[in-house]
Amino acid sequence: MNKITLRSTDQRISGTVNLSGSKSISNRALLMKNLSGNKIHFGNLSNSDDTKRLKYYLKFIDVCLSSGVPTTIDTQNAGTVLRFLTAYLAIQDGKWLITGSKRMLERPVGELVDALNTLGATIKYTDKQGYPPLLVKGKEVHGGIISINPRQSSQFVSALMMIGPYLKGGIEIVMEKSTVSTPYILMTAKLMKLFGIETKVTAKKIAVPTGDYTMSEYNIEPDWSSASYWYQVAALSTNSQIHIPNLTKNSIQGDAIVAELFQSLGVETEYNEGGIVIKSKTDSVSKLDFNFKDYPDLVPTVMATCAAKGVELMIRGINHLKYKESNRIVSMDEELSKFGCSISRQGQAYLLKPGNLPTQAEFNTHQDHRIAMSLAPLALKIKTVSINNPDVSIKSYSDFWDDMSRMGVFEKSKSQ
Repeated sequence: MNKITLRSTDQRISGTVNLSGSKSISNRALLMKNLSGNKIHFGNLSNSDDTKRLKYYLKFIDVCLSSGVPTTIDTQNAGTVLRFLTAYLAIQDGKWLITGSKRMLERPVGELVDALNTLGATIKYTDKQGYPPLLVKGKEVHGGIISINPRQSSQFVSALMMIGPYLKGGIEIVMEKSTVSTPYILMTAKLMKLFGIETKVTAKKIAVPTGDYTMSEYNIEPDWSSASYWYQVAALSTNSQIHIPNLTKNSIQGDAIVAELFQSLGVETEYNEGGIVIKSKTDSVSKLDFNFKDYPDLVPTVMATCAAKGVELMIRGINHLKYKESNRIVSMDEELSKFGCSISRQGQAYLLKPGNLPTQAEFNTHQDHRIAMSLAPLALKIKTVSINNPDVSIKSYSDFWDDMSRMGVFEKSKSQ
């Protein structure tokens, strides 16, 4: 097992971090580009492993269309890749076996498959009902009205929205229950509008007309989810000042709320024409209560920050976190308990109570990129931090360890 050992070098972090494009925007833009058949360039495309995987398989699919032989698509643990390609391949010629890692095969996909089959798709489970692997026989699929329960993942809805213009008569998606991660659905709608498809989105219903995506060169904004780890660094350090170019206040990414959220944890954000500057402040709350229903990717970061700063945290709206790359509440409970933190169920919420920071700690990543990256900045408060299997970070932030080391957050050494 790979292990990385981190030792803090400086409590004042200063400099510029250039972040790759948003993974969520990149993956949606790539899928819409392929649906349109346009050959255009995206500036600042995400260099995450998930985006590289999707880009590779979209080209691979083009080559294998109409082969007549079931072709395997291995999405590993990339949820957007599996869910987006399931919808995409349902309307492409050919036979496809969509599979993934052991954890991916434990992540439900039944709501999406049922919706697609209702529209006339031919998708079958090859093992456990409601879960990958999936055998997809692509063909022309009609549009219509479908109902879906989006409580497990908003990606089901986004996947259906993006293929909607290419279904006869368009598509109307009725939400049976309130959705989670609503900003990601709104992101999809905004990108579709930018590329020529006007959707109508309400809390209960989404209407997508027929049409074609019309695209020109598009520059993808940096990833706010990746920026959250730099907010964590600023919160756990002293007098730090970190410049992140090209991030804007009016971002289409929901995780831009991290600026508002971390203001309570001792970080202020200055917006300027060149991007943002985040600065450490001395004041921080002692208790924080926040509903993360729409911001699941921020949960590990905020939990680790509060644990290190001695802030009691009430975490709401996170039942869907058990469907992520790991069961994130269970994973964070296991890791933070190593220095006396406790997480208890409080009705539909969870209460994190901090413990006492040790001088050294060893953490597991649970094959989850966000667990790995949220625990790393704890090296600013713990003399020596060891992290097992750190390379999972490439899923969303390929340069994470190099950026952190270059900025002086910690010195790192690897071992087997």
